[in-house]
Amino acid sequence: MKRVILITLTVMLASAIIFGGCAKPAEEAPTTPTTPAAPTTPTAPEVKPIEWRYATFIPADESQVVKTMAWAKRLEEATGGRMRITFYCAESLVKIGGTLRACEAGTCDIACPATSVLPERLPLSMVTNLPMMFSHGTPQAAQTWMALYNKYEELRNEYLPTKVLWAQNPGATNLVSANKPIQTLEDLKGLKLRTTTKYEVKGYALFGAVPVPVSGLERYHALERGITDANSDDWQAVWTWKLHEVSKYRTDGINWTHHVIPTIINVESYNKLPEDIKRIFDELTPAMELSREVGKYHWEVQSANTEKIKEFDKKVGNPPFYVLPEAERQRWIEVILPLREEWASEMEAKGLPGRAMLADAIAFAEQYK
Repeated sequence: MKRVILITLTVMLASAIIFGGCAKPAEEAPTTPTTPAAPTTPTAPEVKPIEWRYATFIPADESQVVKTMAWAKRLEEATGGRMRITFYCAESLVKIGGTLRACEAGTCDIACPATSVLPERLPLSMVTNLPMMFSHGTPQAAQTWMALYNKYEELRNEYLPTKVLWAQNPGATNLVSANKPIQTLEDLKGLKLRTTTKYEVKGYALFGAVPVPVSGLERYHALERGITDANSDDWQAVWTWKLHEVSKYRTDGINWTHHVIPTIINVESYNKLPEDIKRIFDELTPAMELSREVGKYHWEVQSANTEKIKEFDKKVGNPPFYVLPEAERQRWIEVILPLREEWASEMEAKGLPGRAMLADAIAFAEQYK
């Protein structure tokens, strides 16, 4: 029996081998002809944009910087992104007193220096800091300053080797006080008053006030702690630095002084620009027109901030704004008029055209009122 089974298995295996060898081989899948790869075209190297740095002591949300950022955006768009400006605000690149030197040295390419902290370096620039020179403020003071810059080589020389693009003025300084209203000359007597520039200090001293040198960063705490009784500032700064929270009374209409701030560029940086970008830059940067445009915007922001302070005062029960009557304002002007002659004499002693510039400043102020 075992032998029969073995023979059967042998026959089956042999059959499988024979018939399997005769099976038709599987057909190969047809091949698709390949298209030769197109030769690669070398790509042009990416052109890096020109990167400029802008330095200022002013916070990014204040009107001076906001308008400069808008100008920089127009410049970037007009150059197709070939030129960009990075902003370093609130002393994040250089401190307030070193901004002009930083632009000279090329640490930044464009800057907004505080002229009021450099009276020895920029003596002629101080003309718009003389008390009560302007009845309105912005853009009156900025356009006046720019007109003087265009006319007087001596003023232009103060900024060499940089160049002024346009001038801006955040607004006229007025008064906030913590404990008493200020409505007359007599109210200033003995008042501890935070002021900044040389002629502000001298002017308020003539009124019998006690000028207190307090930096911008310390002015809130100075009012809060009684180090000062009052603060001289523009309404935008009052709102930005929250001085309305630590004061009760506001005196408007003084238009005490105007801290005109020029926007400057490093001339070497400008000279390195391609000619087509230079043309675009020049077209977008008309000095007098920008001084007026920026000044108008400052005025709008000042007005808006004034309304915010008034709303705050109403909410907490503070007295309304007191606007200095014109007759009282003239009393103040008569007291500080000698400061104008003092400034002019100081400039003349340095060989600078102080008297001519003062006369022109008064005439331009009337023209741009």
